[in-house]
Amino acid sequence: MGLFDGLPVPPDKAHLREELSRIDESWAAARFDSLPHVVHILTSKDREGALQALKEQSEIIEEVVDEVVHAYHSGFNRAIQNYSQILKLFSESAESISVLKIDLADAKRRLGARNKQLHQLWYRSVTLRHIISLLDQIEGLSKVPARIEKLIAEKQFYAAVQVHVQSALMLDREGLQTVGYSGQLYCLMSFSFIFVQ
Repeated sequence: MGLFDGLPVPPDKAHLREELSRIDESWAAARFDSLPHVVHILTSKDREGALQALKEQSEIIEEVVDEVVHAYHSGFNRAIQNYSQILKLFSESAESISVLKIDLADAKRRLGARNKQLHQLWYRSVTLRHIISLLDQIEGLSKVPARIEKLIAEKQFYAAVQVHVQSALMLDREGLQTVGYSGQLYCLMSFSFIFVQ
């Protein structure tokens, strides 16, 4: 089985197949070395005959190449079209990727800014919750003098002292000494007034 057997030679040119079988397969080598052929022609006694044989082989090969191109013409066209479409898709993909990179960088920058804002909002919400809790406690403490007065009026001195002690402890624990100072002073004055009576 020769090297050129798979070539699409039409039946009306079957003589090409025979002539191809006579061509040396060194012509089909991946790295063609022309030096031995040149030396053969130059050292040949019949240089014109060797040159003519070489030209004939060249014409045969050119004719076979023409037949191959003709046979695979539509396939070549399809392959070229497919290749151009693939190149177009690759270039569009490269453009899309570059746009996507820009969008991702922009999104990262925006998320970084949003992250900072979210952290500030979270910190603010924690602070506000703490302030609301303190305000609730202050509101509760503001009612302590009225409760103590009521307990004193009902002669429940022990309960009045307990309410006073609990509110004083709360003021100490929560750091509300300045807020509750007037209330404490009022309670102490009330107790001293009670015990004096």
